[in-house]
Amino acid sequence: MVVLQQKSMKKSISFLAALLFGCSSLAWGTDKTSQDKDSVAMHKSISEVVVYAERSTVQVMPEKRVIHIGSSPIASSGSAYSVLKNLPGIIVNSDGSVFINGKAGVKVLIDGKSSYLEGTELVNYLMSLPASLLDKVELVTRPSAKYEASGNAGIIDICTKRNNQTGLSLNVHGNYEQGKYGRTNDNLSFSYRRNKLNLSGMYGYYRGRDFNDLTIARHYSATATEQAMVFDQDSYRRRADHSHSVNFGMDYYVTPKTIFGIALKGNVSDRTENGSLHSAFHASTAPSDSTIRSLTDNGEKRKNFTSSLTFQHNIDSLGKAVSASVDGLYYSVKEDQWHNDIVTIPSVKKAESTSKALKDGTIKMISGRTDLTWPVSDKVRFEAGAKSDFVRIDNRSDYANLAGSQWVADKSLSSTFYYRENINALYATAKMQKGAFVAEAGVRAENTNLKLTSTSQSYTDLFPNLSLNWQLPHNNVLNFTYGKRVDRPNYRYLNPFVYIFDTYTYEQGNTNLKPQFTDRFDVAYLIRRNYRFGLFYTDTRQAIIKSYNVQPGSRRVYVMPTNMASYRSYGLQGDIGQISVARWFQSGMHLELTQNNYKWEENEIFLRNRKLTFQIGIQNKIRLPWGCTAEVSGFYNSEMAYGQVMVLPVWQLSGGIQKNLCKGNATLSIFSNDWFNSNRTRVKGNFSGTYATTDEFQDRCIVGISFTYRFKKGEGAKESQSGKSFYDSKRINL
Repeated sequence: MVVLQQKSMKKSISFLAALLFGCSSLAWGTDKTSQDKDSVAMHKSISEVVVYAERSTVQVMPEKRVIHIGSSPIASSGSAYSVLKNLPGIIVNSDGSVFINGKAGVKVLIDGKSSYLEGTELVNYLMSLPASLLDKVELVTRPSAKYEASGNAGIIDICTKRNNQTGLSLNVHGNYEQGKYGRTNDNLSFSYRRNKLNLSGMYGYYRGRDFNDLTIARHYSATATEQAMVFDQDSYRRRADHSHSVNFGMDYYVTPKTIFGIALKGNVSDRTENGSLHSAFHASTAPSDSTIRSLTDNGEKRKNFTSSLTFQHNIDSLGKAVSASVDGLYYSVKEDQWHNDIVTIPSVKKAESTSKALKDGTIKMISGRTDLTWPVSDKVRFEAGAKSDFVRIDNRSDYANLAGSQWVADKSLSSTFYYRENINALYATAKMQKGAFVAEAGVRAENTNLKLTSTSQSYTDLFPNLSLNWQLPHNNVLNFTYGKRVDRPNYRYLNPFVYIFDTYTYEQGNTNLKPQFTDRFDVAYLIRRNYRFGLFYTDTRQAIIKSYNVQPGSRRVYVMPTNMASYRSYGLQGDIGQISVARWFQSGMHLELTQNNYKWEENEIFLRNRKLTFQIGIQNKIRLPWGCTAEVSGFYNSEMAYGQVMVLPVWQLSGGIQKNLCKGNATLSIFSNDWFNSNRTRVKGNFSGTYATTDEFQDRCIVGISFTYRFKKGEGAKESQSGKSFYDSKRINL
C-alpha cells in the first residue's frame, strides 16, 4: 500500500492543477516561463512518500485457505497446538479430535508429510513443536488426487520455515504462558548454507502443567428390573508434561538441478496424571443412596523417531522433475495406570477395590514413494506417482486386581493387539487450460492389506478427483470440484484394550471397524482472490463415530467406535481474506452454515441426529504507534450434531500485541487467549434409554509472553528446493 503524505490540501490541488495544465501546455505550446512555474509547483507539492508493505494474514484460494503465522501476534506465540486452537474454523479437543468447519475427519500434516500421529499422541507432539518455527498453516478442504485419499473433512498442513539465505542463521526462542498453571516452550534452531551444503537443526524443550475439570450427569430410565436412577460425577485431573525434541536436516546439491536430503526427528516425552473422581447414585426423587470415591494415578513415557531420505532432480527449466523418498518411523509408549475405588452405601460397610494396568506398545513403519511432474507446455501438465506403506504394531495390556495383599490378573480386560498393514497406491493427474477454462482431473488407486490378531482384510478402491475453473474478468473465478475420500480406522480405534476412566465409564477399541467413504461436491465463486462464497455437499457411508452403550445390570457406559449407517452434510461457506477498513485496521472472516445429519441403528430401529450449525471466525489486525502490531480474534460455533450427541455452543476471544526490536532481528509478543474462559466442551445426548450431559474445560484462559532473537551472518538469498511435500496422512494412536 502506497500513501502520499502532503503538507496541505492547497499543495495537493496545485500538484493536480500543474499536472493538468502542464499536459495542456505541451499540447497547445504554452510558453517556457509558464512551464517552469508549473514545474516548480510540481516539485514543491510532494513532501514525502511513505511505502507500507504488509503481508496478508489470510490468503483465500479455490481449494484452501492459507494462514501466515508470522503475521499474527497470537498465532506466532506458544506451540503448534495453541496455533491450531486459535485459528478460525478449527476446533481441537484434548483427546486429539480435530474439527474443521464443523466437520470431523481431519488429517494433520507437517510440511506435507504426516506426523503419523493422531489423538492424544498428536496433541503431545503439537505441544512440543514451537510456533516460532512455523511459517504458515494451509487448510485444504478440496485435496487433489496427489494427496493420500484419507481426510474426508479436509487436511491441515503445518508448514515450517525454510532456510533461503546463505551463511549462518541462529534463532533463540523463549515462550511462557500462565493460566491456573504455567507452561514454557523454549527452543534453539540453526541453519547453515554454503556452496552445495545446507544444514538445519533444532532442539526444543517443553514443560508445563494443565488440568481437566469434567462434570458428568446421567439419567437412567426405568426398566422392568431397575428403577430410574441419576448418576452425578465430578472429576478433576492434573497433568504434568515435559518433552525434548530434536530435528536435524541436511541437503546436498550434487548439481544445481539434483538434490539429496536427509532428515531426522525425535521426540521423547513424559506425562504424569493424577486426580480424583466423586460419583453418586440416587433415585430421581431420593437423596444419594451410594457414592464412589475414585483416585487415579497414571504415567506415560513416549518416544517418537522418524527419518527420511529424499532425492529430487529437476529435468529442465520448464518444470519437469522426478523425486523419490524413503521414510521410517519408530514409536513406542509405556503406560501404567493405578485406580482405586471406595464405594459407600448407607447401612453397609464400605467396599474398596484397587486395580492397575500396564500397557506397552510399539509402532514401526517404513514408506517409499516416487513422483513425476511433466509439463508438456504452459497449458498442459501431467503428474504421476507411486507409494507403498508397511506398518507393524505390537501392543499388550495387562490388568490386575488387588485381592488382600496379592495382585490377581484380570483376564477379562487384558489383551494383546497384533496388527500388520500394507497400503500400495498409484496416482495420475492432468491439468489443462484452454482460454478461460482450466480443468484438472486425477485418479488414485489404493490397495489395502490388513492383518489383525484374529482377522484379515484386503480391498482395492479408486478415488477420482475433478476440478473445473472458469476464469472470469477482474480476476474472478468460478470453481467446481468433486472428490472421493476414505478414512480408515486409526489404530487406537482398532485396538481392543480397555481404558478405565472410572467404574462406570470404560472406553474400548473395536476390531470389526470398517473404513468410511465420502463423496464431496463443492461449487465456489472467488472474487479477486480475496472473497470466496460456495456451496458444498458430502455423503459419508459407514461413518466411524464413537458410540455410547449402557451395559444392562451394571449401568456401566461403554464408549466404543462403530460404523454408523450414514452421515450427510451440506451448507454454505464464505471467506474474506482481508478487508482494509482503514490504513491501520484490517479484518478477515470465515462464515459457515452447515446441516449435519447422522443415521444409525439401535435395537433394530434406525435413529437420527441432525442440526443446523452456524460458525463464524474473525481476525482483526491493528497497526499501533511505535511500530507495534495488535490482533484481536475470536470464533463462535453454535450447537452441532456429532454422532449420537450434540456439542453445545462454544466461543472464544483472544488478543495479542507484537513489536520488532533490534533492527528487526528480535520479536517480542504479549498474548492472551480465551479471555472469558468460554472455550469448553459441553455435550448432551440420548443413548440406550439414558440421557447424559458433560461439561469439560481445561487451562485455556491464559496470558503469555514470547521472545525470539534471530542472528544472521551471510549474504544473498537462494530459494531452497528441498522439503518437497509428499501429502501423506496416517492414523497412529495407541
